[in-house]
Amino acid sequence: MTTPLPRSLDPAQGELLASYLLRLAHQVGISPLDLAHRCGLTTGTVLSAQHLVRLADHHAEQIATLCRLDLAEVHALTLVEQAPSYAPLHPVYLGRHQSHTTMANDGWVFTAFSRYCPDCLADTADQPGGSIWQGSWRLPHTFLCPRHQRLLDWLCPQCQAPAFSNGYRTDGRWRPTQLTPAPRSRLHPARCRHRPGTGQVPACGYRLDQPSATGNAPTAAMAHTQQRLTEAACSVAGQDIGSLGRPTSPQRFLNDVRAVTLIICSTWPAAAETLRDVEHLDAVAAHADTRNRAATERAGPPEGGWLARSVDRPPGDPLRAAALMTLVVRILDAPDGQTALARSLSRLPSNSAAYRRLQRLTPHCSPGMNAAIAESTPLRHTTVVGPTPLFPQPPTHQGLLDPNTIPCPLPDAWARPLDELKGHSAPLRRDAAIRLLQMTHGGSRATAARRLGMTPGTLQSTTYTVRTWQKVPGNAAAYQNALLRIADIAAAAQNGPFSSTRLNPMTLTEPAPEAGAREDLQLPGG
Repeated sequence: MTTPLPRSLDPAQGELLASYLLRLAHQVGISPLDLAHRCGLTTGTVLSAQHLVRLADHHAEQIATLCRLDLAEVHALTLVEQAPSYAPLHPVYLGRHQSHTTMANDGWVFTAFSRYCPDCLADTADQPGGSIWQGSWRLPHTFLCPRHQRLLDWLCPQCQAPAFSNGYRTDGRWRPTQLTPAPRSRLHPARCRHRPGTGQVPACGYRLDQPSATGNAPTAAMAHTQQRLTEAACSVAGQDIGSLGRPTSPQRFLNDVRAVTLIICSTWPAAAETLRDVEHLDAVAAHADTRNRAATERAGPPEGGWLARSVDRPPGDPLRAAALMTLVVRILDAPDGQTALARSLSRLPSNSAAYRRLQRLTPHCSPGMNAAIAESTPLRHTTVVGPTPLFPQPPTHQGLLDPNTIPCPLPDAWARPLDELKGHSAPLRRDAAIRLLQMTHGGSRATAARRLGMTPGTLQSTTYTVRTWQKVPGNAAAYQNALLRIADIAAAAQNGPFSSTRLNPMTLTEPAPEAGAREDLQLPGG
């Protein structure tokens, strides 16, 4: 049975589990490793970073009991709660099931280090337990602090290692990511915990809450970009967002961000030749140049923001990340965005690794991105892009939809995108139900229709009507876009991976309690 600590802390708004454990350990005078062991998070010396993604129920219950917290407060210490629409944080991503460990080691899920704002750390240094590390700083697309209007830092000024990390080996590869680096060290949360060399020497210990000369003021475009990315990642299921002139879900918009990042870096300087007015293109060029070097040239510690695990992902350097993400969002927002994409896509070799990765991303991108790629590259000949007049429906939503809960015909709440089409409502709703079922596991139309209880005659009539309607120019593309939107609505309605899985949905809209002490008894010597 878990015995509650005699003294605990209130979690701060936006704080992750790693920061909370550091503050509480510092408050009660034990090591983070000892505290994590009491929380049931480890039985050895490694604190798995997977707990930053989401917490198993038994872990959450043990933390809640030990630290005198509500379960909702505990789950709010994970990234999946703080960024519910950020697609890489979900168990099924890009059509594949991924473990928490896989997520913790994917550079698009969260960084192996943490960017930070020295001013924020300084502002909270006197809080119970010490400085607070914001969860948003771990997301790869977060590069500025809106509160202090400055770009974040990412390196310790003393040891020049990425902050809040286990550091990297001499070949530039990261040491295994942990929930908190140097977990045996009893340090103030604002101190650098990097252990240089073999990792057996004491942690650096430099105070990261000192004034910094590297925090450049962001441009207006950077601030707009940060707001767009943050709103998309933190939105709730069912909301729409614009991408390349068409509405889409926040998840698909963020997949567009990943796809455009890949395209820009793989074909640089094609984007710069079209969008010459974007600021700090030199920073994007520096990142693309470093990324595209031969692997042998990249050996050694990170240079200028390149990280070994972050090839074709946002760079570590916040300025380079800001410049790259601003260019990406500029393309997705601008009326001429498809022109810039077309120029870049025309230079993407069809036998390259980037091309193959783009093929994998495309089915999970927005309708606008699908249209841009289909018009610009040979990807339009593959079954995953379409649309052709009688396009087959690929299984793009395996694991995202429960086939047992798909009704026929579709209910009004699901069929709203169909109401915008100029077609026969009843056949379209029946056909959309068939295609929705095919999205879950593939298979033929006949098999899907039988599973939905549709008679052969009804299937034949529906197929004839819808296929005839699809042959009218523009209808097939509009129908494909509507189906993608319906799939997102259905996933949210089924409380699937792209819907909110929070125990208390109000935790996203109500501010968390300010950081303060929860104290019933004083520990001896506390």
